[in-house]
Amino acid sequence: MRPSSAAFLFATCAVLALTGCDDEEPTVTPDAGTLADAGSDAGTSADAGTGFDAGTDPTSTATVTTSQPGEGATDVYPLEMYLDTSGEKPLIAFRKVLSLSFSEPMDPTFAQVTLRDRTDSTVPARVLTGSWSGDARTLTVTVPRTEESTRPLEVSTRYTVELTALKDGAGHALAPTTSGLGDGALDFTTGARDPALEHACAHTLVNTPEAVTAGRTPFDFPPDTHTGHALYDVTLRSGEAGFGGYTSFISDPENPEHVTLYLDQEVATKVTNDTAGGTDVASVLAPARFICGGITHTLTFTSEPGDQIYLFQFGPVPAEKIQFVLERE
Repeated sequence: MRPSSAAFLFATCAVLALTGCDDEEPTVTPDAGTLADAGSDAGTSADAGTGFDAGTDPTSTATVTTSQPGEGATDVYPLEMYLDTSGEKPLIAFRKVLSLSFSEPMDPTFAQVTLRDRTDSTVPARVLTGSWSGDARTLTVTVPRTEESTRPLEVSTRYTVELTALKDGAGHALAPTTSGLGDGALDFTTGARDPALEHACAHTLVNTPEAVTAGRTPFDFPPDTHTGHALYDVTLRSGEAGFGGYTSFISDPENPEHVTLYLDQEVATKVTNDTAGGTDVASVLAPARFICGGITHTLTFTSEPGDQIYLFQFGPVPAEKIQFVLERE
């Protein structure tokens, strides 16, 4: 197994001392299906003119309509972070959740898939048991950590998820060339890890949120939101177009800084330098790679030194509350 890269994650902040996970081995459900006896005359062979083969199990017409990750996806993040509360104390743990949705209801008693490493053929295949949605159309498969590693998937690795054990509602196996997958299996490739994003995710999982109420205007005493590694829970003000408001940030006395807000939703955000008379500051709002439920987007900008006051103007957004982790470096 390739060496782990998870060690760097929690070195920068004492609150990130939580590590580990304790995932259970998947339960393997045997295929209890049997072929029906198609012969009606024990002494007569099948009519060659019909092309009927009594020993052939018809294949399903079910197709994969969507999957996560998508078929052929690249740069898939190799893990997800979550808070495991199953033990005596909560632990930050790693897993990877895959899902497949089908065009018709499937047989929920068949839920096994096989995960194969196509980059390193010496890695044993892993048989995993998923869970079906109530309508038996969506299969969710959780990939736990392995015994040899803290992470469920390796970085920069090609994987395939074989679906040959699944059956549709009539008991038919999926066709080898299931529509939506091409070769009948879900193929994807993982990418590299992002230590800064994982660090921020850990804060969303273990920090106690600091509650603040946004100012209605720049002159309404916007609350300070400039502490690094803090998780802010911001209550916005109601307006005609939705919710919005202002918070403030004070720059470092001596050095310029790269500042990132790790947001829990897409929030239109404007950054201004109040000390410089309300001058607009260049910032970038972008989607974040999915690692944890508490971060969906990032906002980045550069602050100038000198204890200058910056304002964040949030919204309008439909939600009254937003959360973000602030990191400055």
